[in-house]
Amino acid sequence: MPDKIKVGMADWKIARNQDSLVTFGLGSCVALTLWDAKEKIAAMAHIMLPDSKLVRYRQEVNAAKFADTALITMLAELNKLGVSKDRFQAKVVGGANMFTFVGKAIGGNMNIGQRNVLAVKEELLRYTIPLVSEDTCGTSGRSVEFYADSGVLRIRTAMFGERDI
Repeated sequence: MPDKIKVGMADWKIARNQDSLVTFGLGSCVALTLWDAKEKIAAMAHIMLPDSKLVRYRQEVNAAKFADTALITMLAELNKLGVSKDRFQAKVVGGANMFTFVGKAIGGNMNIGQRNVLAVKEELLRYTIPLVSEDTCGTSGRSVEFYADSGVLRIRTAMFGERDI
């Protein structure tokens, strides 16, 4: 029976073959997924913030927490398993604007969701990984399941139901 592997906040995991990766409660957070169609390997990070520079004074930084450190960490570990970054394609979900002020969504620099999405896209460009699909921004939270055998990413929202990308 296939396993559903839970990816918590500021976490990342790998699934193979019939297994899937699941994460819940993406508000302003972003799920970054990578898929190798040939090897049927999937990876997912639940990214909380766009930039680790503000906390670099700490000796240990949780790489999965930040857009600027999650992808490089994932690629390094996947490379150790013999998986080439050249075969990956990416999908991105999340980055909602979850905060409003007097009936208006907060924009600009305060919109962490939008900043997360932009930072993840910049990292994908830096490592030349194609972004093949996304469901980002808006004002609705999401939960996702990513299937290693097919590369299908199932998105669930309270307001819009379920859809696959």
